[in-house]
Amino acid sequence: MSDTTHTSGAPKVVPHPRAQLTKPHDLRSLVHDMSQWRHAPVDNVQLIIISLGGAVPQAKHTPEMLQQIGNGLCNLAGQRGIRIYQVAPADYAVLVRVSGQLLMDLIRDLKVELLRVVERHCPENFGAINQNRFVMVFNLTEHYRAAAERVAKYAADAQKSQDPEVQAQRALRPLSPEDLDNVLHAFKKFGSDKFLKAFMRDQTVMRHSGGVFEPVMHEYFISMDSLRKPLFIDVEMRASGALFNDFTRVLDQIMLRAFKHDTLPPNMPFSINVNVVTVFTAAFADFMDQTPKDVLSRMTFEFRQADIVEHFDEFEIARGMINAMGAAIGVDKIFPQTLGLVDLDYIGAKYAKVLWRDSAEDVLRERGKTFRYMLECGLTPILIRVDSARALEVGAQLGVDTYQGFLMDETLRKGAPPKANVA
Repeated sequence: MSDTTHTSGAPKVVPHPRAQLTKPHDLRSLVHDMSQWRHAPVDNVQLIIISLGGAVPQAKHTPEMLQQIGNGLCNLAGQRGIRIYQVAPADYAVLVRVSGQLLMDLIRDLKVELLRVVERHCPENFGAINQNRFVMVFNLTEHYRAAAERVAKYAADAQKSQDPEVQAQRALRPLSPEDLDNVLHAFKKFGSDKFLKAFMRDQTVMRHSGGVFEPVMHEYFISMDSLRKPLFIDVEMRASGALFNDFTRVLDQIMLRAFKHDTLPPNMPFSINVNVVTVFTAAFADFMDQTPKDVLSRMTFEFRQADIVEHFDEFEIARGMINAMGAAIGVDKIFPQTLGLVDLDYIGAKYAKVLWRDSAEDVLRERGKTFRYMLECGLTPILIRVDSARALEVGAQLGVDTYQGFLMDETLRKGAPPKANVA
């Protein structure tokens, strides 16, 4: 583990005494060093995971790409005097004592190394990269358990990879146009009612008020995981580039053609996700014409923030059409690092859904001013993908009282509130 400290001048980097800067250390060395820290913890030690698999589907991992990733990261480690570990064929880790701006600079440089390789070898995936997936940071003092679970998963995967049955399994393939055809064929074969019953899901958004959690909205969507099992189990959906966007647009039109407003819970607000370009299709026009005004008044169309930015001119027209029909606009899938990039009040959003993950806790706190701005504008911030009570505590500190995710689903099933200091 390296130690980056502040001096009276430039930051001084002290390499690990056993560091070998010409090649990465292995997973066993990482486990050993984390165990050493566990027995004698010090502040500001970060485990940084760099995962090519979070940026490019496994089927596209070529030997040349993997070698270039390894060389680039090892060179960066040598320049920085830090210790790097190879924890999987396409994943690396850094264990370093650093904080503040120095940490931000290191994360930036690691991302740049990966982005350069992806742009060179898989430019079609470049625009679809989720940076929360390919560089993750765990502060060991606050998130040792999460970091240890991540490392343990690498160890379990390494063990499984030696299993002959696992080795014999066919590698996952990227999404193809035939997969879109298969979904459309299934829709036509089974009809809208059976299709939605099999693949549509809903998830409740809940608000913490007066010491209790209460449902305030339902989100309806076609579950990608449910579709994968019967139709394309061997496909790796992540980072599938433009074809994935085409796929979601097909699902938009299926949802709009098949959605039954008369089965909705009475008087409960609800939402569905669509792409900006979907608003200009015949399926959308028919949906708006056939949906009663009182139902539209309870309805919100959610657009991904990245989709709004990419198609902003079209979005402005779409917003006017939707508002004119009495429905509302919501912004979905805002990554913590990009919160504040878009003026959510200016674009007319009713609420903004911000992705939660433990490793983004510090970033969310840094965006406290943006949360306050949303609340002052009467715009509701919603933390989504909530899977731990810690999200409720951090949310409460930021003025957030509305949540969505597996933890809230469990709350509804059990009928008991999550245990968290959110009062």
